[in-house]
Amino acid sequence: METYSGFTNGDLQAANWWVRNKRRITFWSRLILIASNVLVWGYTFWGLLDAYAISYPRESRLTQEIATNQQILDRIEQDRPRNVGTSQVLVFAATENRLDIMVDLENPNDQWWMEFAYRFNVSGEQTPTHQGFILPASQTTLTELGFTPKAKGGRAAQLIVENIRWHRVRPDQVENNYDQFIRKRFGGVTVEHVNFDYASPVEGEILSRTTFDVVNRGAFGYWSIDYVIKLLRGTTVVGVNRINVQNLKPGETRPIEFYWFDKIPSVSKTQVIPIINLLDPGVYLPSARLTTP
Repeated sequence: METYSGFTNGDLQAANWWVRNKRRITFWSRLILIASNVLVWGYTFWGLLDAYAISYPRESRLTQEIATNQQILDRIEQDRPRNVGTSQVLVFAATENRLDIMVDLENPNDQWWMEFAYRFNVSGEQTPTHQGFILPASQTTLTELGFTPKAKGGRAAQLIVENIRWHRVRPDQVENNYDQFIRKRFGGVTVEHVNFDYASPVEGEILSRTTFDVVNRGAFGYWSIDYVIKLLRGTTVVGVNRINVQNLKPGETRPIEFYWFDKIPSVSKTQVIPIINLLDPGVYLPSARLTTP
């Protein structure tokens, strides 16, 4: 290998190539650097432009739409009727293998009432089907009295509810205030002088007897009102019955008396619960019938 003043031939050729191409290399290097800077800053400016001028308004609208849709869903969920609560089904053994059955319902909805069909499954046997209802923000009691199963033995029952129909209370139906509407149409009807006599002589027999007065101090009369009577020992229901009061006129006091053919000792309290659909114009006597728009 030839050398010239300490440089090899290859070194001299490389130096010669650099001298001849230095300006071109410098030009392309600067061009690449400028292009790289343009791309970087262009991407940066585009990102800022997209974030604040293009995507941000669109994404803000999407966020607002999501929030609006959630509010709509929340309102729909709030407007949807909640399930009616039920108590434990109670079964009372009576004479001649008869059974009395009851269950309490509670409607938590302020603006919805429900109609339905119900029956009880008693250890595999079906009771007759009845029609029921429960008004807004109220409680009611369903009963099956004197059911005689085919098989004897211990009893357990389950409530079966079918053909549920929810109805929303219309403001024009209740004069724009449901609570006042109910008080106006039934607030004057009371149950007074409730008494339970464990041993009442009747034609040589000793039977238990319940008496009370249905007093109508209101302006409305009613074709038919059912009353569920519960006998309690402390907080425990020990007996249930149901009677019907017909043609209760305004200003009338109706004495009620009926007998329990099963001895029920140690009764400490008697509850009398009215069952009447005050939203049905057909329950009122013509002298004070509810009018609807």
